Amino acid sequence: MFDKHTMRIIPSASVVRVHLFRHGEVAGSRVCRGQSDARLSPRGEAQSAAAAEWLHCTHPAPDVIVSSDLSRCTHLARHLTPAPILAPALREQDMGRWDGRGWEDLTIEDPAGTTAYWDDYVNARPPGGESYGECFARVTAWWDAQDFGQERLGERRVVLVTHIGVIRALACHWLGMPPDQALRWAPAYASHSRFLLADAGAVVESFGETAFLPP
Repeated sequence: MFDKHTMRIIPSASVVRVHLFRHGEVAGSRVCRGQSDARLSPRGEAQSAAAAEWLHCTHPAPDVIVSSDLSRCTHLARHLTPAPILAPALREQDMGRWDGRGWEDLTIEDPAGTTAYWDDYVNARPPGGESYGECFARVTAWWDAQDFGQERLGERRVVLVTHIGVIRALACHWLGMPPDQALRWAPAYASHSRFLLADAGAVVESFGETAFLPP
């Protein structure tokens, strides 16, 4: 990957390549999606198949494929391998009693609660759910506990199929950004992002690419 001059100065020649996929399109717009097992739309199913085919055709086979255990993610993961590793820790933020409700209805029914949430989404909890800060801690603790690190395994290629909140958490974690910066990342449905992780830190090779998806 690196020329001989670069190899002499970089802290580590071993790199973990992480491919992050967001699940495909889910039916219904402007809906608060959390940990309920929402199904993909027909377009989302086609996006999942196209994303998996693109990865197969453009990159070497991954060493590890891990997916949120919710079906909108496993649909894509199972196009990549018949038996992905399923990780409940990679589920979306728990939105509690708001889950599956339209944001417009929630704003009308609970204007104070929804305003408080968007004013401080890192710390505010939806009723019966978790704050984004708690989601962030859950996801990053899971990542830090894995044996994906280059110090232990050398060069690895890891695929994670998950949700927008989780992708935002991992991107911030790898780049040393606090969770209150998470909304700066906006990956589309079925998009692909690629990070290089090494001793020297993280590099964003691509983020939110969708050119391989059907129209």
